[in-house]
Amino acid sequence: MVKIYRKSVSLSGLWVSTNERLSDFYASSWQRGESPLPMLVARLVLAGVAMAILLWSLIEAPNPYWLIYLTNWGLLLDVGMLICGIIVSLEVIYNKPYDIKELPWYASLYWAVFNIAITLSIMITSLYWLLLYDPNLREEMGARAFWLDVSTHGITSVVCLAELLLSRTPVRLLHLYQPLSMGLWYAVFSAIFFVVGGTDINGNHFIYDVLDWGQGKRTSIVVAASMAGLVIVYAFVWGVALCRDRLSTLLVRTTSHDLPAAPPDRHMGV
Repeated sequence: MVKIYRKSVSLSGLWVSTNERLSDFYASSWQRGESPLPMLVARLVLAGVAMAILLWSLIEAPNPYWLIYLTNWGLLLDVGMLICGIIVSLEVIYNKPYDIKELPWYASLYWAVFNIAITLSIMITSLYWLLLYDPNLREEMGARAFWLDVSTHGITSVVCLAELLLSRTPVRLLHLYQPLSMGLWYAVFSAIFFVVGGTDINGNHFIYDVLDWGQGKRTSIVVAASMAGLVIVYAFVWGVALCRDRLSTLLVRTTSHDLPAAPPDRHMGV
């Protein structure tokens, strides 16, 4: 459920440790009740797709430079998010924790990775197809490499959007700093990579041409624009979650309230 703070901001709200319902992390928006099974099945399917793309990427181009690319960071985060989600679902099934506002560690971990993975995945897809993809190289790449690119820079985002749309996972504007921190850390990593003389598989002293710190002014502008882009993407994720919650509550979910028992009617005697 999307949270909007109007009066005050608590420090606990900045982190991922409190929420009104634990069921927001294991139930689907599109089900009645709070059974963890529908979302568990969906996460198993999505995790299978994400894991297949990850293995394909590792097998297709095995090299020691695999971990320097933001795309692969995003891919690992996507798989990690879904594995964390599966752990949440399984914990609920086997341990049946009661609903408390102080979240168990596995729900907090899933929530943090969720905030980062979905935002970063959409951002990576946008940056790749807008800035890095060269249609003139498609024939040189070959069909397998092209479809691997489509998978790592497209299907992964579809998987993340499916998790966002199917789940009830809360999206809070206060958590914007989490994907921003990851994006900033990658920018710092690319700068350190350049300073220490790191090279990519082709011998270039940068990871991506747009992150060539030899052209510091241009790269700084790219980083600043990317941070602004992350803000826009996170706002989009927040908006999608807002629509998801309102539609699912209106069309599918029922709400319940803990009302006190009605007093006996003194006239009717019941």
